[in-house]
Amino acid sequence: MDPVEQWWTRVDIEAKQWLREHPGAEDLPESVRTAVTEAGGPGGGGLDEDTWQFIDLQSETPD
Repeated sequence: MDPVEQWWTRVDIEAKQWLREHPGAEDLPESVRTAVTEAGGPGGGGLDEDTWQFIDLQSETPD
């Protein structure tokens, strides 16, 4: 698994939008989980608190 700073840029826009609209969600839809895994992020479970914090900070800047 790559650090979030590396895989976040490879996540598709729809998955990023879902993650931004559901901060801290424990259960990710299959499509979002797949997009994260294919980009090099964690597979299977949810995202950790550091990842959610990064996503929150990235939500303030355009992709």
